[in-house]
Amino acid sequence: MADILVAEDYPATRSALRTLLKSAGHTVRFAVNGEEALAQVALKRPDLLLLDVMMPKKSGYEVLGEIRRTDAALPVILLTAKGEKSDVILGLGLGSDDYIKKPFDNDELLARVSAALRRAEVSAAPNATREATSEAGDFTFASFRVEAKGLRLIDARGRVKDLFVNEYKMLRHLARHPGEAVSRDELLKVLWEDETYFGTTHSIDQAICRLRAKLGPAGACIETVYRAGYRYVPPK
Repeated sequence: MADILVAEDYPATRSALRTLLKSAGHTVRFAVNGEEALAQVALKRPDLLLLDVMMPKKSGYEVLGEIRRTDAALPVILLTAKGEKSDVILGLGLGSDDYIKKPFDNDELLARVSAALRRAEVSAAPNATREATSEAGDFTFASFRVEAKGLRLIDARGRVKDLFVNEYKMLRHLARHPGEAVSRDELLKVLWEDETYFGTTHSIDQAICRLRAKLGPAGACIETVYRAGYRYVPPK
């Protein structure tokens, strides 16, 4: 199973997570503040990081920001007592894979951990997948060029942001259906194609938030369609 690093300063939460994650067969390590979390990641990269937002020395946001400067692929799930939309968007914009509100439901936490590990496993075997995306070709999304071979988002000034394979697929599908409402279930099928997917419609919402953050102001081109999904509206 997975090697999971838990960065959490509250002893009772650490104890609960130790019991829960070990019962699922995972190896668990701990950090009690942000600086220790970064040191642990540098010492031995975990398979997944459960990261509390409110920690001493460095906050979870600061830790996540530093990790993402050098490691775009490490699965990170934020643990937060905050439920405000702005807090969630901040974490996703910094590159978290998911977030879980405290107090958490045990079954939900294990499901989200499994989903994040599964997504990382698929992304870690990119050769065939990258070849398939490169065959699909480059395309334009808002004012950006989306490069298939390098999985890159390039703005009009030539500035580059890296994309995950699933982010590329989502942008490509939305771009192919401008002005149409695309459901979350449809996007899940697009992301996993003929494979058995391990995800939820909640993971689509997380991915959309990350894409909007990468697109900046152009992220407004991805509209939320109430009770339906999302719609790409190209700029005029």
